[in-house]
Parts: sequence; structure tokens; C-alpha cells
Amino acid sequence: MFIINIFFISVLFTIPCHGALEEIDPNFGKTPTIDGQIDSFANEWDEAYKIQTNLTDLPINLWVMQSSSNLYIAVKIELESIVVNRTSEFVGILISNSSSEDIKDFIDAKIVQFSNITEDEFDYFDYFINNSVFIPDSASNGNGAAKLEGETSTYEFSIPINNLQGDIDEDVYLEYGEPFAFNITYGLTPSYPQGIMKSSIFLININHPPESELPLLKLTIFVFTIVIFSLAVVLYGFYIYRIIKLKEIMERYRR
Repeated sequence: MFIINIFFISVLFTIPCHGALEEIDPNFGKTPTIDGQIDSFANEWDEAYKIQTNLTDLPINLWVMQSSSNLYIAVKIELESIVVNRTSEFVGILISNSSSEDIKDFIDAKIVQFSNITEDEFDYFDYFINNSVFIPDSASNGNGAAKLEGETSTYEFSIPINNLQGDIDEDVYLEYGEPFAFNITYGLTPSYPQGIMKSSIFLININHPPESELPLLKLTIFVFTIVIFSLAVVLYGFYIYRIIKLKEIMERYRR
């Protein structure tokens, strides 16, 4: 009876928690155009890590990709699953200064806010978060765009890696080889953080760029070219030498 009681108590009285939904290892791919459109003809985002997930109870498609200098994040949302007849909407990416999921460690925010969603009018904002107060950065860091296509809104973000464009006190410095917590948020009204309605945390690993084989290939081609050119020079010299010797032999016969 004691064991049964413990089991039912553990089921009925669970402790609420807000942890990361998934740990993501982004794939390396070519640089996409940050315009809110995923161009399938240009094979944009083809190499991205793609998952279907939720912001709280809001279904989204999340795509994450990396280059040596930027982290790229795309979020696709079906409008029919939320609220209809609205003009504003935003997706924000709150970045922790480490893998910590504590709210106080999320100090950087990149937000794309629709001011008129039907006319594709939007703004990109970069904020420093201090005690839950969103303060505009002195210099905008990164890039973001959004677009409405049919009933789907697409948000694209570009965030610098290992290269801080703004103030180090206002932005998170994403280092190679480190995981960082990202809180992807959704809301309607342009008020932060009060307007945030849905959110989920993801751990994203910032991977070292793969070692390029191009320098080794160039060196191999360079050495091969020198060898071939040297052999050609030697053969040409030998050919000239044989011609000279043949000429000397012919002159002896004439005498």
C-alpha cells in the first residue's frame, strides 16, 4: 500500500519545470538570404537541421544552420493555428550567456516584429536584457526578416559567431565549441517581455568549422605543377642537346 501511494502521489503532484526541449547540433551550409523567404530553387536551408516542435503549445517548424561566421535560425508558423484577423506578430530569440536556462542569464534578444503582417511590414530589433527590461542596443547586432506567404509566416535570423559586431556588454559572444541556451518566443503585441505568449528553450551547440581541404588541395596542385613543369624543362633541354649533337655529327660527315 505504501508503494502504491508513493506512485500515485508522484503522478498527481509533479513538479513544474521549464527545461530545454532539445539539444541541436546545427549542420554547416551555405549562407541563406535573410529576407523571410526560403528559396527552394536556390537550395536555401537544404542543409539545415530541421525539426517540428512547439513553442509551449504552438506548432512550429524550426530550422538551424551554421557557417564559420554566423548561426542561422528559421521559424515557420501556420497562421490558422493561432489568432485570425490580426495585424501584428513577432518572433524573438532570447540568448543565454551560457548553456544556463535560468531566466537571469538570458541577456540578449533578437526580435522580428510585424507592424502590418498582411503588408509584410516588419522591423528587426536587437535588445540587451537587464532584470527583464529590454534595452535597445547602441549598435544592432545580427539580422532578421519575416514574410507572410499564404497562411504561413516565416522568420529568418542571422546571428554572428565568434565575431561580435556590437558591444560585448550588450550581446552574447557565441564561442566555438560551446552550447548556448536559446529561448524562442512568440507574441502579438510589440511589448517585451509582456507580449510574449509562447516560448520554448533549445540548447544549440556552436560547432567549430570543419577543416578546409582546399589549402591542401591547392598545395598538391602547386607541387604537381612544379614537377610537371620541371620535367618538361628537362625534356626540352635534352631535346635541344640531342639536336646540337646530331648537328655536330652531320657536320663531321660533310667534311
